[in-house]
Amino acid sequence: MADPIAPWRTAAQGHLTADVNGDPKTDYSRWRLLDDDGRQTWHYLESDEENAKWPQTVADKYFLGLPTCAENGLEFFSKLQLPPGNWACEYGGPMFLLPGLLITYYVTNTPIPPEYATEIKRYLFARQHPEDGGWGLHIEAHSSVFGTCMNYVALRLIGVSEDDHRMIKARGLLHRFGGAIYGPHWAKFWLSILGVMDWDCVNPVPPEIWSALPLFFPSPPVDD
Repeated sequence: MADPIAPWRTAAQGHLTADVNGDPKTDYSRWRLLDDDGRQTWHYLESDEENAKWPQTVADKYFLGLPTCAENGLEFFSKLQLPPGNWACEYGGPMFLLPGLLITYYVTNTPIPPEYATEIKRYLFARQHPEDGGWGLHIEAHSSVFGTCMNYVALRLIGVSEDDHRMIKARGLLHRFGGAIYGPHWAKFWLSILGVMDWDCVNPVPPEIWSALPLFFPSPPVDD
């Protein structure tokens, strides 16, 4: 397969700089949050013309961690309100969502925007356990097979070398865990979709439980 990461759109190559770890970092002043009737997507403006035409809002700066100013709570939240009248909300915490998204990009031959790949790499490394080098189910969880194998794969898909010292540390932990075969159903499902694990490893979920269990049964699947 060709490079899963799309090329930059201008000669500036994303206006990247290095962060404290030496990893490429995008220019946060070029990110914009677009709210299309509640569908929120981030857009990276590579050209200076685009950047000047679409100024950053207070909400953009707030979610990017850039300085904002407001004299009181009413003014602050009023400036965070988006054009349709709603407020955006960061869906942070779970560490198993981005890997699934990246695997979907990869298996559907959809190029990953380079600005997304740049910041996903920084985010995942920032959430790596500082001692054992793994990842957990969520940002405050202990390292697990699920979190470690999924985020390791995610980083490889966006071009991180297997020889990166952080990847070596994560891989060593996964080996000590016994490997991805000890991961839960969702890990095996995604790895099988990617083609790096046999489907025979995936724990089956009998479809009959959706019809065989009566509605009075505690938490029947049909109600989910």
